[in-house]
Amino acid sequence: MTPQSPAVAGPPSRRRLAAPCLPLLSLSVLALLTAGLAPLPATAQEDEPAIEGVISGAAPARVALAVPPPVAGPGVPGPWAAELGDVFRADLEFSGWFGLLDPLGEGRIAREDADRPEAYRAVGASYLATMRVDRSGERVLLRVRLFETGGGSVLMDRTWGGRPPNDLRRMAHVASDAVVEALTGRPGIATTRIAFVSRRGRKAKEVYLMDYDGARVFRLTTTGTINLSPTWSPDARRLTFLSFLGDKPSIYLLDENGAVTTLHPAGGELNAAPDFSPDGESLAFSSDRDGNSEIYLYDLRTGRERRLTRHPAIDTAPCWSPTGREIAFTSDRTGSPQIWIMSADGTNPRRLTYEGRYNESAAWSPEGGRIAFVSRIRGRFEIVIKDLASGRESIITKGPGNKENPRWAPDGRHLVFSANPDGRYAIYVIGDDGRGLRRLTRGEEAFTPDWSPIRAR
Repeated sequence: MTPQSPAVAGPPSRRRLAAPCLPLLSLSVLALLTAGLAPLPATAQEDEPAIEGVISGAAPARVALAVPPPVAGPGVPGPWAAELGDVFRADLEFSGWFGLLDPLGEGRIAREDADRPEAYRAVGASYLATMRVDRSGERVLLRVRLFETGGGSVLMDRTWGGRPPNDLRRMAHVASDAVVEALTGRPGIATTRIAFVSRRGRKAKEVYLMDYDGARVFRLTTTGTINLSPTWSPDARRLTFLSFLGDKPSIYLLDENGAVTTLHPAGGELNAAPDFSPDGESLAFSSDRDGNSEIYLYDLRTGRERRLTRHPAIDTAPCWSPTGREIAFTSDRTGSPQIWIMSADGTNPRRLTYEGRYNESAAWSPEGGRIAFVSRIRGRFEIVIKDLASGRESIITKGPGNKENPRWAPDGRHLVFSANPDGRYAIYVIGDDGRGLRRLTRGEEAFTPDWSPIRAR
């Protein structure tokens, strides 16, 4: 397969937030403000259908971490301290690294011993994380200290400040990520976000943003039309998505300052499924401009394009490898949709999946050794993870409904996806071992999530 010589399609055009045909909200503003934004309605649902993990065997051992309730200083309302403590504990539990203990709440440690790290060793904790919340004028200060319980060594002692109540969750997320990194050497994901699409009314689908745990849901687009497939840039400062705002679907970029860029792929009625290259300088996407869906490359600096695939079958849904050397995609060139891999220049295409007659929607893991995809199994789409070294495939979901569009968390230990176990699509997260399923959205249907990378600080 020989890629086509680059063709100039013209540079992208830029316009500011106030463009009347595409009103959008600034990502940087959304990170700080809540007033005037449109959250999805949240309605409690009991006994919802299960989407159960199916990998069997013992769960990996978790580090025993004691996290007693936060100590509230003078002038700190109890609900503020409680929210900080609840979010902090939930983040650490979700990370999958720790088994949390509260020996104080369980009455296993006397109150007079609460400040002695060694006392927690006797009840099974390897580490102790303490929280103290103080007030300084209009600001709240959160101090977190991390101890090794064997000898009482201080591993971390840091303080964060913010304005309550809006900053409380963010402070807890930042603090929990610091604990994860201090004990594992790997960044935490509590400060990451998830972009997704949700219905608004009968016809419109708009792009939304939420925290990794489903809190603080914000609406990003107000186009009144169909928007699809939001995808994060590698630095988490831009989103690309497909919109039917004009006469035909187009690809848009939204940056953190609210600037909107309209890309101009050269022709085609359907330009879809954009995915950023690891260096953030190109987009791989599919287009039907030549009468058949093929994979193309779009240079974001120059607007130049290059066709990567040439086959009479349908090639779509490209996904970059973390190294930028390869692209996974879906193709039916063997008679049914399967996952394929090619070099980033379009050469050396080879089939990856052989089990099952319908496999699609590849997502490359951050470390590069695995690919998640959906496979039709017994009439339903389930999420499968394939280990590239061994070839082993693991089905991590089961139960009613379809599971679609898996995307990895930046820690490589969790995935986000959409599913409809009760007939209505919602966003879920699950561990890569099939455990820890959690539903994030309720109310309006939600689709095509993408998990942000960890943003450089």
